[in-house]
Amino acid sequence: MKGKALLSLAAFITAWEAAVRAGLLPHIIVPAPSDVALFLINPANARTILTNLAWTAARATAGFALGLAFGLAAGLLLSVKSINEYLMPIATIFFAVPSIAWIPILIVWVGFREFELPVVASFLSSFPPVLYGFVNAVRTMDPEQVGVAMVLGAKPSTVLRRIVIPQALLKTLPLIKTEAVVAWKTTFAAEMVALPTGLGALAMTYATTLETDGLIAVVAILAAITLTIVQGLDALEKRVVRRWVGTHVKGVAEALTYTIT
Repeated sequence: MKGKALLSLAAFITAWEAAVRAGLLPHIIVPAPSDVALFLINPANARTILTNLAWTAARATAGFALGLAFGLAAGLLLSVKSINEYLMPIATIFFAVPSIAWIPILIVWVGFREFELPVVASFLSSFPPVLYGFVNAVRTMDPEQVGVAMVLGAKPSTVLRRIVIPQALLKTLPLIKTEAVVAWKTTFAAEMVALPTGLGALAMTYATTLETDGLIAVVAILAAITLTIVQGLDALEKRVVRRWVGTHVKGVAEALTYTIT
């Protein structure tokens, strides 16, 4: 996180603390940041949160990894025009359904299984967007590059491996970053609605018992994790771009500009 972002975050926390201490915000509803910190450093509370965090992390990671793998594979398959015409309408239906809407359906189909339910929900939140994004990335590819490569004698497999897949992945990377966060949010929601473990379930427990310091702590941890995911994928994105395009290219937008010119 950059200096200006840290400064604005520190200013926000300071103003929040001052407002609670001055009585401008009711402590029972909005605890001060210092109270949230005291809650987190309590060994029993920290152990409970870490245990439930491990559940959420395992579920969200498994669902997102499956959604990413199957989404990219199916996206590559549906990039074939003859297959796309038959299967893309079905994929579009799955893409149009909000990820949160799958949870009540999955409760009926999968049941209240502590691992399978949130993993499938996370998978369904990741798979359709990645599939749809990859197919659209292939559609918007510059056909002249492919044509020139074929004229110069490149085999179709070489064109696919060296031009089509790298460019499509470059265009899909920002979407993948977003869907990684969505997978966590969907898992959290599934835990809130249907499960006894995980950060979502813990948040509901704290809400029903009016332990607002614990509730704010859980939300803060979720926010910190999603921010860490975004920053981690940003760093990975830059490494991928530099490996495929060159060290002088710093981002996806610049890489795409470079590769199509």
